[in-house]
Amino acid sequence: MLVSLLIIIYVTFIALGLPDSTLGSSFPAIAQNLGIPSNMAGYLAPVVSLGTVISSLLSDKLVRRFSTKWVTAISVLLTAIALLLFSFVTTDYVWAFFPIAIIMGLGAGAIDASLNNYVALHYKAIHMNWLHCSWGVGTTISPLIIGSFIDSENNSSGWNHGILTVSILLFAVSLMLFLTLPIWNKAKEIEDKRKVAAGEEKETESTTFGYASLFRNPVFYLAMVGFFCYCAMEGTTGLWLSTYLNHEKGLVTSLAATLGSTFYIGITAGRFVCGPLSLRLNEKTMIRIGETIALLGVILCLIPINEYFAIVGFVVTGLGCAPIYPAIIRSTPYRFSKEASQKAMGLEMAIAYLGNLSIPPLFAITAKSMGENYGILPYFTLILVCLMILCHETINWKLKRRDAHLSDEERDAYFSESN
Repeated sequence: MLVSLLIIIYVTFIALGLPDSTLGSSFPAIAQNLGIPSNMAGYLAPVVSLGTVISSLLSDKLVRRFSTKWVTAISVLLTAIALLLFSFVTTDYVWAFFPIAIIMGLGAGAIDASLNNYVALHYKAIHMNWLHCSWGVGTTISPLIIGSFIDSENNSSGWNHGILTVSILLFAVSLMLFLTLPIWNKAKEIEDKRKVAAGEEKETESTTFGYASLFRNPVFYLAMVGFFCYCAMEGTTGLWLSTYLNHEKGLVTSLAATLGSTFYIGITAGRFVCGPLSLRLNEKTMIRIGETIALLGVILCLIPINEYFAIVGFVVTGLGCAPIYPAIIRSTPYRFSKEASQKAMGLEMAIAYLGNLSIPPLFAITAKSMGENYGILPYFTLILVCLMILCHETINWKLKRRDAHLSDEERDAYFSESN
């Protein structure tokens, strides 16, 4: 595949990460500035996730109808528009956060499902890890941008300028995607010629593979629950870490917003390291290593020494998260076949994002019922990590039994050169 297209996808993954940490890092300042409850972020996050679920479910049809390149470009543009509108919300129009959140989710879900499947089918594991490292760069940059605009003395003003800056960056990436659409066509031509020379069928963006086979597969449901737990863990921690540091550790909002990026710094650094490791270790091993480190990080968060030790714990948790998401994505064609991968990816992400739809508000409700006790965040994370480990180990056991009974022809449907 073209190196130029790979660079474009790297930049797009950075853009994909920018809005994911914007809400959580900015909301302590938003709540103070607009005079709204701090737990309102727990109700906005599931609205974003609702839009994500809808667009993820539609991703297969959208890709078949418009192709990955158009879905990607338009999705980034939608997210940029949503953040632009977000930055103009005032006290009298707080209700506008909710319809804007839907637009933000619609943009995020379609690009997530379509672009991840494209990379899983066309690129090696090292690129999947480094691409999601690029996503981590975006999620790390966003809180730093937000924190730099928040007035350290007022502790509330300036958040809108930070979000506006993130929006401008997304508009720039969207423009780049529209201007480079011909590169996608050239990459497809090169791939089709290679397949013809190798005696393989030309590739289509997606097939008409039915859902029935997926729904009859018990691995599908285990994968759904495992991905649900991962997204719930990452989403809840990313959303509430700044609030946790502000309320429980006594950090001022500007510092809490900036240090909210530590979790994503762990993810970003971990994915950079995981790139070369993925050349030697398979996806199953990468997931196991990640889950073990994440479990260790959560345990560190539970040790009550001081606020900085808790931050170290969240950095370690982020390091553990690093290989899990890319390895799950890369495993999708292997788990469900290359033909079913786009449909499986859309369903996988739609149901997984239900974790962001349900767990962050559940955390908010629980914390509020306990007297604004955001100190329960590490306990929430611990439960989700343990359940995720159980699901993935059960999947490994079932797939080992399946592979032992596959014929050579059947194996070709699940295994590719990039596996």
